[in-house]
Amino acid sequence: MYNMDAYLKSLTSNAVKLSKKVQDGIAENTREFRFENQAHFLETNEDKMREIRQNLDSRYEKEKLDGLKRLIAMISKGRDVSEFFPDVVKNVASNSLEVRKLVYIYILRYAEQEQDLALLSINTFQKDLSDKNQLIRAMALRVMSGIRVPVISPIVILGIKKCVTDLSPYVRKIAAHAIPKCYQLDPAQKDALLDIITTMLGDNSTFTIGSVLMAFNQVCPDRLDMIHPQFRKLCKMLVDMDEWGQITALDLLLRYSRTQFLNPQGRSAAPVTRPVKKTKPVAKSFYSDDDSDVSHHSSDSEDSSEDENHAVDPDLAFLLKCALPLLQSRNSQVVLSVAKLYSHLAPAEDAYKIGRPLVRLLRTHREIQYVVLSNIVAIASQRPYVFDPFYQHFFVRSTDPVFIRNLKLEILTLIATEGNITFVLRELQEYVKSSNKDFVTQAIQAIGRCASNIPEMAESCLGGLLQLSYSKSEPVVAESVVAIRRLLQQRPQDAVVMITQLTKALDEITEPLARANMFWLVGQFCSQLPLVAPDVLRKAAKSFCSESESSKLQILTLGGKLVAQDGTSSKTINLLFQYVLNMARYDLSYNVRDRARFLKGLVYGQQKAGQENVELDSSENENGLLDSNNNDSSELESESLQGGGFEYSDKELNLSEHVRKILLSEKEAPIQENPSHGREQYMVGSMSLVLNRSVSGYEPLPDWPTVQPDPSVRRMAATMEAPGYMNDRTGFGSDSVYAQSRQQNSSSSSNSNTAGSRTYDGQSGAYRGAQTLDKFLESSEEETDSSEEDSEEEDSDEEEADSDEEEESSEEESEEDGDEDDEEEEEEEASSSEEEAILPAKSTRSNGRR
Repeated sequence: MYNMDAYLKSLTSNAVKLSKKVQDGIAENTREFRFENQAHFLETNEDKMREIRQNLDSRYEKEKLDGLKRLIAMISKGRDVSEFFPDVVKNVASNSLEVRKLVYIYILRYAEQEQDLALLSINTFQKDLSDKNQLIRAMALRVMSGIRVPVISPIVILGIKKCVTDLSPYVRKIAAHAIPKCYQLDPAQKDALLDIITTMLGDNSTFTIGSVLMAFNQVCPDRLDMIHPQFRKLCKMLVDMDEWGQITALDLLLRYSRTQFLNPQGRSAAPVTRPVKKTKPVAKSFYSDDDSDVSHHSSDSEDSSEDENHAVDPDLAFLLKCALPLLQSRNSQVVLSVAKLYSHLAPAEDAYKIGRPLVRLLRTHREIQYVVLSNIVAIASQRPYVFDPFYQHFFVRSTDPVFIRNLKLEILTLIATEGNITFVLRELQEYVKSSNKDFVTQAIQAIGRCASNIPEMAESCLGGLLQLSYSKSEPVVAESVVAIRRLLQQRPQDAVVMITQLTKALDEITEPLARANMFWLVGQFCSQLPLVAPDVLRKAAKSFCSESESSKLQILTLGGKLVAQDGTSSKTINLLFQYVLNMARYDLSYNVRDRARFLKGLVYGQQKAGQENVELDSSENENGLLDSNNNDSSELESESLQGGGFEYSDKELNLSEHVRKILLSEKEAPIQENPSHGREQYMVGSMSLVLNRSVSGYEPLPDWPTVQPDPSVRRMAATMEAPGYMNDRTGFGSDSVYAQSRQQNSSSSSNSNTAGSRTYDGQSGAYRGAQTLDKFLESSEEETDSSEEDSEEEDSDEEEADSDEEEESSEEESEEDGDEDDEEEEEEEASSSEEEAILPAKSTRSNGRR
């Protein structure tokens, strides 16, 4: 009975203790998981500051964590808390990963101020480099490389070298990130860092290689010779890299390709406009990808490209093939990087592949749309046929902002072809109906550019612009007349009809820019408008006082052209021009007064001087003009003009004879440049292209080489990765008997032409005739046995020959021995030359038995 009571008491006490522990555990867990107010970490009174030091010296990890959180919060507010550096450094070897992270952040912040105390933690970091946890190893190297103390640069180098050979790809990635930091800390360590980068470029982890290439770009971007052995491997690893690694790799491979391959675009130059092609239908499967098929290519282009594809380097074609799947990436920068690669490297027949992926990016945010559209403008200015099948995707939406709308209009004018110009013009006519005057102006300018690019549609465009010139909107009328003027300069055969139609609306058009362009058109084509031009001058003379300055200048020019054409035969035109000159003489604008004085002296200069009856021979007149600057001419009589006081001579300044050439000469048609003209000179995907100006730090692509560089520098690396070699250069297979047997086999195969001889194919990276490694080894063993038997027979023959030669004289023996030595040397040279053609260059080679 007593035992039962004691048992119950002990059971009760244990239950109470257990329940208490459970309650404490629940309370602690609730404290950890509940949403607490983090504002108390920002309190900076004296009591809280004393609590921080107590928390850092506590033996409980949670109190240390609270103290570190307070410090990090103060750092975020800009307060100096370097006084706690000794207390924080003591916790650098904490078992809690969260505490270590905060300690590392604090040390990185104040390591430069407290260099002596920061050096005390270096030993801990060096020990952590050998920790079992890969996160601790990586964090230790990250913090050690982030401490900006130049004294520890050799220690950082040793840490990087140790982490380069780490089994964890994450640690090797952090080691790659530490290389640029160490280089900025101490540039004198560049040679050691180059050796590390060379080693890390051979890393086969796709998780690491992107960071290695980033370090390469920051430390030694010009050492492209280090990429030779890794070029094909980088091409293969493109698909499996992370997104930012893909961007870095594509940029590096682009610069590498521009220095190592000949220009395939020069061999197959892309036309500026889409050529006339006969489409060839290609059957598509249900799951076919439009990005990869070439159904929109023509049979003519395919036939012509067959002769041109051989000019493209196989390695360059391999790079383009490996980069093609990245066009389906979800990262817009990756897609843009592939487009940059194709636009600067790919021949014309491969440029179609980047059209649809770039158009797909237009469904994202408007900031990304602007960048993509800017790059499309640059690509379309060189290769417009890439985007002409997708012209509907560039139609302007009502929600598009101004900067996107203008770029879309520009792209529509660049990719317009004979097949889609009808739909493009129909869309542009709808834009003209918009209430936004600036948008209407841009649309009318786009119509004019379309008509200039496609002469077949110029007539219909002129008709549409003529209708717009009757609009009630002054900006629409002004831009329409300006567009008509530019088109008529390119198509003078349509000038008479169009100008006649325009002059009918002269009384209704009040826009100064439109009226000035109309007066210029009438004056330029006045010889073809003998009835219309004088009547326009009559109307202009009536409204001269109320015209704008630009219109007055063109009216004066119109009168001068008519007088220069008809001379003094038409009194009406002379009277109208005199009236205009008198009105311009008292105008408020000095430009108008100067123009009137200039035209009066040019047209009436000789007549006002009283020299109407002076007849000069044309040859004498020309000689006078040519010899106007010579000193051997006789004294010239000069008379002052009544109107202006100018002095003219008989031979020196007689410009009136050439007034027709001066005023009525044909003017060249203006060249219409796109608003984004100049973007194509910058590299696709660069900030300079988006801003259309050179930005600080922009480096243009290197020019294509004129002479083909040696392609064997890349094929050597492929040889080392062939089935006959191990990927590990230091382990089994590097200097083994197997390597020697391959050299013996190559020498024996040169003597006997067997069907099983093997040659290395640099493009495929394998040996022809060896299907598997086992068969390859078996065949090599058989050949070694046969070579040994042949060598034994040769030895027996040599012994017999030696016994026969013992009877001869010593002189003959020496001569025959010299001949035999020469023959053996020739055989060895032949075998070694064949080995060099088949195998890569080696530092040491064993030629078998001599």
